[in-house]
Amino acid sequence: MLDSIKVGGKLTLMWTEAIRAFLSMLPMFIYAGFGKTTYLVALGQGGFYYASMFLPKKMGGRLVMGSLMLALGLGFYLMGGAVAPYPWVAVIFMFMVALNLSFLSGWSIGGPIALTLVMIFTAGLNTGGPEKAAHNFLAFALVLGWSALVSLLPIWKPVPPPPVDTTVPDRDLAEQGLRMGIGASLALAISYAFGFAKLGWASSAVGNVTRYDPKLSEKRAMARTIGTLAGALLGAIALAFVTSVTVLVTISGLFAVLNGLFKKTKLGMIPFFYTATILLLYSANDLSNSTSTILQRVLYNLIGIVIAIAVVTYPFPYLMRKVNPKTTISK
Repeated sequence: MLDSIKVGGKLTLMWTEAIRAFLSMLPMFIYAGFGKTTYLVALGQGGFYYASMFLPKKMGGRLVMGSLMLALGLGFYLMGGAVAPYPWVAVIFMFMVALNLSFLSGWSIGGPIALTLVMIFTAGLNTGGPEKAAHNFLAFALVLGWSALVSLLPIWKPVPPPPVDTTVPDRDLAEQGLRMGIGASLALAISYAFGFAKLGWASSAVGNVTRYDPKLSEKRAMARTIGTLAGALLGAIALAFVTSVTVLVTISGLFAVLNGLFKKTKLGMIPFFYTATILLLYSANDLSNSTSTILQRVLYNLIGIVIAIAVVTYPFPYLMRKVNPKTTISK
């Protein structure tokens, strides 16, 4: 059975996750091999996303994760695309999605992936409308379904999911959801007000950062900031020397493999490989706008991170203690 190895007795490299990531990105490679670019972002983003997730030990857990991603996840994606043309409707749905997924994060079965579905909803918002979301749907379904099938192979080393505390009181899950909902909705309102090219990037950053524990939120904010800046730099360097779409796609696949390889290290906790991959894939569609895409990614993410910390994480615990002195968060 394939396994991970330790380098120098300290650094654990996940070779199985590197190979799984490569296979998850295979639909993107095949599609690019035919000289197509229309669905590059969907295929690459979907493959990278699934490969970067945990991997349950038992076959039943892997089947459940795959079905949740395909059914529930793609449902949120279509929802995001459907409401994108209507700013106030989208802002309201953004709040409801964050709040409800916070409650689902206490679910013993789907809890580990619940909060990540916020990012799938914001990916739907990025399409700008239901037509494009519908067009991308089959591409996402294909790559997520393929990745789920690949993940069923018994040769992979399991990557245990984060533990779910099913005893967390509903009021604490509600506070987490309100933090995320307020922050993500504010970020989305700003995105509409200033005409952001990618409506969901700032809100996605809020959803990625905000968690039940404020200290964990701060750590995630730092990781997201470093990942955004380092990933943008990595993407900019690649784009400075490469103009071939085929080579850019190959490099983005290599980043997915490296992300899997370093999954059990501190490097794997920082999303700079993902940021670089997304930037390369968006740029492959239109190299003339690569510089603006990089700058937008950095700006929108930093706005989302600032909102998550300054607007949600710090004032909100104080307000909640005023409303409910018994709350346990942030004491």
